[in-house]
Amino acid sequence: MSRHQVALARILLGALAVGAVLAQAVIVPQLASDYAERFPEVAHLEAPYVLAVVVALAFFEVALLAAWQLLAAEGGEREPVRKAKPWTNIGMACLCLMALIFAGICVHAGSVAKVGGPAMLFGLVTSVAFIATVLALRSKATTLALEKGAE
Repeated sequence: MSRHQVALARILLGALAVGAVLAQAVIVPQLASDYAERFPEVAHLEAPYVLAVVVALAFFEVALLAAWQLLAAEGGEREPVRKAKPWTNIGMACLCLMALIFAGICVHAGSVAKVGGPAMLFGLVTSVAFIATVLALRSKATTLALEKGAE
């Protein structure tokens, strides 16, 4: 990657991090509070769901940090490949954990709490598909890293 591409990627990662922090601190709690007022029959779900979403967003933020570190390792010869592997694993694990939390919320809301309707099934399927995509991309990244290390 060129310096310009790395700089643009870092700007994007920074914007995503700011958005995630804003969602954690302001947007999610406010939306949950509004929905708890509007639908008092499920107000008891406000605190656990907010906590779950905040934790999921924290995993997303760690994945963004891992991506930042991968950008820092970009551009070298063999050494960055060795340094990048742990950050790749951390990013993959965090994204999978985030998707598992969202899948858990969808299963609980749709099956146990009986709220949300078809949107919960869609959220579950999307979360599972996201995990499959992350694992496939991790496999591809490992192959590319091995090829780069062999050069």
